[in-house]
Amino acid sequence: MDLRRGMAAALISVTGFGLVGVGGTYLSRGVSGISSGIIVGAVLVLGVAFAVSGPALYRSSVTSDHLLRVAAWNTLGVVVTVAVLALVSAFQLAEGGRVAAPLLSGAVIVGVSAFAHVLIGVNDVRRIRARTVADQQRKAAVVNRFVRHDLRHAAQMLVGYSDRIRDGGTGAGNTPESNDEVAAQIASIGRELSETQSRVKVIDELLEGDADTDSSVVVSAALDDRRGSLRDEYPDASLRIDSDGEPAVRGGDYVVNAVVELVENAIEHGGDPGDVRVSERRVGDEVELRVLDDGDGFPDDERTLINGDEIETQLRHSSGLGLWLSKWVIEFHGGSLTVGTSPDGDGEATVRLPAARS
Repeated sequence: MDLRRGMAAALISVTGFGLVGVGGTYLSRGVSGISSGIIVGAVLVLGVAFAVSGPALYRSSVTSDHLLRVAAWNTLGVVVTVAVLALVSAFQLAEGGRVAAPLLSGAVIVGVSAFAHVLIGVNDVRRIRARTVADQQRKAAVVNRFVRHDLRHAAQMLVGYSDRIRDGGTGAGNTPESNDEVAAQIASIGRELSETQSRVKVIDELLEGDADTDSSVVVSAALDDRRGSLRDEYPDASLRIDSDGEPAVRGGDYVVNAVVELVENAIEHGGDPGDVRVSERRVGDEVELRVLDDGDGFPDDERTLINGDEIETQLRHSSGLGLWLSKWVIEFHGGSLTVGTSPDGDGEATVRLPAARS
């Protein structure tokens, strides 16, 4: 059982049980007059509606977070209305007035207010879901474009290499060196396709909300552990890491992989050989990571798209999937990524992530 989901559904049902209790009490005493009957009936109808809504919402497709949001709006409506009614009643009594059937009158007002607040909550959830769907569609479009490009490029390369092998079967160009070169290029294409598949898998998990957000990790220490693999891939590059005490952030391997993507991007697009500096420091409730290279900074198109100043289109888009993957992983974990050019003219990527609780 999902405890949070059960608690949210119970909060909504409790409102109904309270209203049914008030209406039932007055009904058992006997109702005189049409107006009294209407008020008691309204209280009972609202009560039953709330009591039934809790279990129905629990079994619905509404996510737990969204159900909690609806329950919070319901609770807000009840608390605020009860507080206002208590103040009004206190004022009337202080002035010598009399409040007729305060419990029943208050119940119908509370019920209507709670119902209105639930509708506000449902509309709020629908708005959030619509925004989430639109965001997922944009991400899917980006991934689709890159995957189509990578597959088309790989297919063209493989066809070209197969032609070389076929045409060189009996010719003078069919040397061991040329065959070794073709084999190396084919292996390289295979690795690139494998990397693309791994990235798509991560993005899939982000879209489904399955990525781990409960763990904590010290990014600088994890980067230091991966020096060996980075050195194997980029033997001429250098990586310097500076931390003000190794503060941990919320997240796991995906967060580390996102920063590694930024480091690899800095190595590939920085100077030759690449010289990358990573700084890590605690800033309030966040940890800031800056990845600096010795290149010419990020192109304007890349900067405006990744920083969210513009929306990616078929005619205006970034050049790689790695930066997008880093951005989405970091944002999924409650952080932010901005890219640009440092005052010294170097490429700079700045990551901010929520610090892990001590």
